[in-house]
Formats: sequence, C-alpha cells, structure tokens
Amino acid sequence: MAIGSPCALLWVMALRYEGEKSMKCTSRLLWLALLLASTSLSADVLRLAGNAWPPYTDRRLPEDGLSVDLIRTALGRAGYQIEYIEVPWARAVLGLKNGTYDMINGWPALNRVGYIRRSQPFLTNRMRWVQRRDNDIRYDGLASLADYSIALSRGYSYSDELENDSRLNKGYAVNFVQAARMLLVGRVDLTLEDERTALFHFRRELKQVSDALSFVPGEFSLRDLSLAVRNSHPQQATILAAFNREIAAMEQDGSYAAIFLRHGLPAPEALP
Repeated sequence: MAIGSPCALLWVMALRYEGEKSMKCTSRLLWLALLLASTSLSADVLRLAGNAWPPYTDRRLPEDGLSVDLIRTALGRAGYQIEYIEVPWARAVLGLKNGTYDMINGWPALNRVGYIRRSQPFLTNRMRWVQRRDNDIRYDGLASLADYSIALSRGYSYSDELENDSRLNKGYAVNFVQAARMLLVGRVDLTLEDERTALFHFRRELKQVSDALSFVPGEFSLRDLSLAVRNSHPQQATILAAFNREIAAMEQDGSYAAIFLRHGLPAPEALP
C-alpha cells in the first residue's frame, strides 16, 4: 500500500488522534496526582504557636529555637511539616482553643484546660531564683521569701502555690529582661526564670550587667515541658503517638543530644 494513498492517510491520522488522546489522558492523570499530593501535603502541615521564649521558641534563633527544632525534627520524621507562629502567650493559648493553631509546648499547668492532650515530656525546665550578687538570699520554701519583693514575668504559669501565696510581695514585669533590670536598680529583690533562659539573656541583652546578678542556690522547681495538641484536631492521637515515638528514638540514636549541642546547650543525660 502506497504511503500517499487515502487509506494510509486515514491510518496515520487515526494513530495521531489516539496518541494525542493518550497524551491528554496522561496529562490529566499527572495533574490529578499532583493535586492530590499537594492536598495531602498541606493537610500534614501543623501550626505550632509560641511566644518569644529563648532559647526554646524564638523566630530570631536558628530553627526558631530549641523546642521548635526538637518538635519539628521529631514530627518531621513522622511525615509532618511544622509551621511556627510567634504570638503573645495568651494569644497562642486562645488560638489553640479556637482552632487557629494546632499545637503549643507548655508545662503541666495546661492540664487545667479541657481542650488539649499532652505528650510525654521532652525536656525539663529548671526554675531558678535570681538576685543581685551583693545579696545573700537563701531559698527554703516560699515562706522564706515573705520579706522580699518579687518580680514575675506576666503570663507565666509558674505554679498554683506561688501564684496563690498571699504572704508574698509580688509584682509583674513584661519579661525576664525587664525584671532583671528592676533587680539591678533595687526596685525588687528577686525574680524567677528558667535557668537556660536566664543564662541566654545574661550572654546577650544583660551581658554588660550580668556580673551584678546571680542565682539563688538551689532551684525553685523542675517543670516538664510537653507538646500540647488541641482536642479538635482530627489527628491528635496520631500526632502525639508519633511525637512520643520519635523523641524516644532520637534519644536512642543521638539526634536528640545533637540538637541541644547545635543550639550551644549541653545535652541532658536522658529524657525526663
């Protein structure tokens, strides 16, 4: 059969039509697959809210801080992406309640709210009293502080015992740096902060005056930090189980300690 014959031309056109139809079908399938992949990916992005609390949560720090790095790494190993949003603490808690955010990291005081579940603790905060170096205050229970003026950071959930003790002369500062400056000028005698956070500020904003400040011997309390996920999230149980599993695995394979070292902090000997 000659190539130029009518039958041959019809045959070639039919092949071309089938090829074009096949390409269109393939393109549509590829587009649908990309759409489904994009939808699946966006569904696995979790919104972690927190306030500026270095070295744990702070968008000015590498990986947004130690806690965010630990959370992002653990849940990343389980296939989730983490978006960190930095807002005042009260707004973070409210956003968790109304579904604006999916997660925060917090202390056991969060147990008082009925709209979250918490993970196993993934690090411990050592709360320390800070005084002027020329003072010689010793902590022996809250009663031992009745004669001193205290500056606390507004919005902190220290403990019910501390917040409800009417014997104490308590005032409030915007944050630890402001409270420390109040100490330096003699407006108060004591303030309270996580040890890592206090040392962070001693090396930065308070570097020029940190020699005039010191920790009161001992600690006020140890507070376990956990990941809190809102009850209304459809994957809450899966997220918490994945986080607990991966944090434990990271402690075993050395990546948990490596994250602390990456942030210039000594690694804990073990999980809380």
